[in-house]
Amino acid sequence: MTDVILQVYPSLGAEDEMAARRPIGRDNDAYQRMLASLIELCQAADELGYWGITHVEHHMHSEGMEISPAPLLLNVHLARYTKRLRHGQLGLVLPAHDPIRLAEEIAIADHMLQGRLFVGMARGYQARWQNILCQRFGVTSTASDASAADQRNRQLFTENFTIMKAAWTQDLLTYDGPTYQVPYPREGIPNWPPSDTITRPYGQPGEVDENGTVRGVSVVPRPYTSPHPQLFQAFGASPGTLRWCGEEDVTPTILMGSMDKLRQLMEIYVAGAESRGRHPRFGEGIGVCRTFYVFPNGTPDDEVRARIRRSVELYEEPVWRGWYEQFGFMEASRYDDEEGPVPKPGEHLADRLINSGLLIGGTVDDVKRQLDGFLTALPIDYFVWLYHWGMIPRDEALPMLELFATEVMPEFGMSSAPAPATGVMA
Repeated sequence: MTDVILQVYPSLGAEDEMAARRPIGRDNDAYQRMLASLIELCQAADELGYWGITHVEHHMHSEGMEISPAPLLLNVHLARYTKRLRHGQLGLVLPAHDPIRLAEEIAIADHMLQGRLFVGMARGYQARWQNILCQRFGVTSTASDASAADQRNRQLFTENFTIMKAAWTQDLLTYDGPTYQVPYPREGIPNWPPSDTITRPYGQPGEVDENGTVRGVSVVPRPYTSPHPQLFQAFGASPGTLRWCGEEDVTPTILMGSMDKLRQLMEIYVAGAESRGRHPRFGEGIGVCRTFYVFPNGTPDDEVRARIRRSVELYEEPVWRGWYEQFGFMEASRYDDEEGPVPKPGEHLADRLINSGLLIGGTVDDVKRQLDGFLTALPIDYFVWLYHWGMIPRDEALPMLELFATEVMPEFGMSSAPAPATGVMA
């Protein structure tokens, strides 16, 4: 069964509103409207059977396209209005956080959502905010170019991931790594005042020795989900990332159009998993990013084509050309063996997205045929729908969401299920 996750960048409005209310990112009325609209969206997704909804972590977006500096807070807030929908992030930028503090916050959110939380992770690519917020960690954004900055970013990502998982799963945490130590200093923290009165009688055994020296810590609370919430990797598209995901049992969400390249990346994931003794079926534990536009059966072909092109111009172009392309993400639309710029000069973005496979669109039957071909070739577990809520008006977005859920999803067994009732709390 393949499930659908809505990837929602909390946007404060379309381009005309962004221009009229500049900088809309600091417009409190616009932000309040966005919060209210997200509640409406989550309730609709919950009732329609979508598996989950996710937001990004980005800071300082005065333009108003990605207002999500604290996605865990959004998860907790929005989950209050849903019953079975899962809430998560794609993703939390690990090098920008202290790993123990992030492990604590995720565990608390997991308790608040009682197992409906999933956790996405990212390395971070936006220098505007990452270089500022991460200066004390000595890390910057990265372009995955094997530079010194890229290697430093990857080092903190993998180390923070290791520490975070250990904090969730180990009752007594100790760690000695290149950038982080537990305790600090590593030889111990001497003279812990309540050693005899509180910690040794009631705390985790081994935290404090007989001399009152802290030898390890116990990170609390333990996650509600055992051993931790389901883990995802945001927009992975490199062989190294896919192998790491396989090794660590992390679900990648791949931004790639080419079916051949997707297959190669998925095979690398399986090889990584098998190197650690796991043997997933081909496609198991894999997510792929796509955009969907679906219209009722009977809609004439020329009208479908015109409506898709109009929607791309209004709602996709600001994101893909204004944002993604500037950071190199249009590479995901490159055809096999293609050289030169993408899109080509004068090429309509709709043609590029459709022909590359990144956009699946048409009538209900058209979309079913495209999905059947995709899933027959690549039987993945998740589609991540790049769903530009806030850019697309609700009167267009919600009917399409409903049509996809009621007419397309049942054909492929795509439906949500409540968070597991067993095997959750340890």
